Amino acid sequence: MKTDLVEIFQTIRAGLQPYATQGYTVHENSENGYDLFSEKNIELDGEKITERFFAGVYINGDAVEVKVNTEDFSTENHNLSDFGHHQAGLKISALDDTKLKEVETLVEIVHANFKEKEWI
Repeated sequence: MKTDLVEIFQTIRAGLQPYATQGYTVHENSENGYDLFSEKNIELDGEKITERFFAGVYINGDAVEVKVNTEDFSTENHNLSDFGHHQAGLKISALDDTKLKEVETLVEIVHANFKEKEWI
């Protein structure tokens, strides 16, 4: 089990990085933050959107936060932390294979939602 925040961050970031080749753009890539956005120009309910947060991982205090876009689906009953602005996710202070799989599955679900909505 990993308990070092930098090691947890780097492990999760490595899992997110392949999405950068699937239509997402890296906005932050630092020692304590990595995030991806869709920059596909779309119009939704008459509003033009040029970028949309997809997912990110950040070291914040005593935990690593994994944030995903929850704009178009409910996060209730999923035990996710609400980070505001249509973002929810997980706060992780220890990472084992089960928790890593949970993170990967969460990101895959959000990616599938982005593809279905044609946001990427």
